[in-house]
Amino acid sequence: MSAVEMKTACVTGGNGYIASALIKMLLQKGYAVKTTVRNPDDMKKNSHLKDLEALGPLEVFRADMDEEGSFDDVKPAAITPSSSPLR
Repeated sequence: MSAVEMKTACVTGGNGYIASALIKMLLQKGYAVKTTVRNPDDMKKNSHLKDLEALGPLEVFRADMDEEGSFDDVKPAAITPSSSPLR
């Protein structure tokens, strides 16, 4: 799939187990992936995302479901929710 034809998906809660597996699968299938996490600078929780960047285009955005407008910078063709605001 060329860069022009590449489809983009968004996976929320990128540092979760299911989201991480989904991100890996999408990247392996040639998708560009945007993912959201509460704190992109927390490398303890997000270091595995750095490793996944080797598979394809992956952008990590800061977003919190409790903050209105925090998803405004993430404008994907499709959003795959894999997180919950429940704590």
